[in-house]
Amino acid sequence: MTAPPIGGLFIVLAVLLWAGNAVVGRVASDADVPPLALNFWRWTCALLIMAPFAARTLYRQRELFIIHWRQWVVFGIVTVAGFNSAYYIGLQYTTVVQGTLISSALPIFVLVGARLFLAQPITGRQLAGVGLSLTGVAIIVSRGDVAVLRDLTLNIGDLWMLAAVFLWAAQTILIRFVPKSIDLVAFQVACFVAGLTVLAPFYVYETMGGRPMPMTWAAALLVGYSSVLASVVGFTCWNLGVMRIGSKTAGYLGNLFPVFGAALGILLLDEPFRWFHAVGGIVTLAGIGLATMAPTMPTAVKA
Repeated sequence: MTAPPIGGLFIVLAVLLWAGNAVVGRVASDADVPPLALNFWRWTCALLIMAPFAARTLYRQRELFIIHWRQWVVFGIVTVAGFNSAYYIGLQYTTVVQGTLISSALPIFVLVGARLFLAQPITGRQLAGVGLSLTGVAIIVSRGDVAVLRDLTLNIGDLWMLAAVFLWAAQTILIRFVPKSIDLVAFQVACFVAGLTVLAPFYVYETMGGRPMPMTWAAALLVGYSSVLASVVGFTCWNLGVMRIGSKTAGYLGNLFPVFGAALGILLLDEPFRWFHAVGGIVTLAGIGLATMAPTMPTAVKA
């Protein structure tokens, strides 16, 4: 049965906002904003924004949260403390080309994870769609030059980005195990608390090591975007979308990330528009369409 289009729109909006967050991550390095400081204050502000809306529900559903504590604790550690920290650290060391290319591995991780943990089959059409979308991504990030891909070598930043993509795929699988009886906003607030609890000691270590958060307007604007749009709005849209269209389809749509990233680079970072942006975007969208039109089996029963 075809998934309601609203779920796909949620995912697309989340990916667009996160592409903007990639710009934030790149600008943060030039603004001397440390990666863990940016991540800590991002989620702290998001927690302060969302907590008032979830307090009553958290209290009313406290027994559910105690029973299912593993879901929100693990999800918070993976997303808040894990994925975002690895992503910001990776952007400190790797190039945009390599980081974006590595990010395009998301659908492959999601396909494998959905097969292992949700008992969802992988069809030839889905694999072909993923391959086609990866080709589109490769066209964009290589700027149409095969030599760029041939000369790629992994550095420490690339390994951090690879870890981030793995954690991104993990959160896409984990959200499917959240009981439907648990309120989504309350669940997210609980996840923020769990993730920040784990992240806080590392943030303190970074600060004591000589990399404090600068008290500048640039830092405030970066935290503002990442907390309100990337965290509150983006995080909510992604989770709502995955709950509606499933992990694998969300993973395919995740390949819009480099397409949006290229577009934002043109609009915000004054990068020129080239033929490979158009060709790569069309090929990526075609691959996503091929994969998402594939027949899907019913999702495994969630915990």
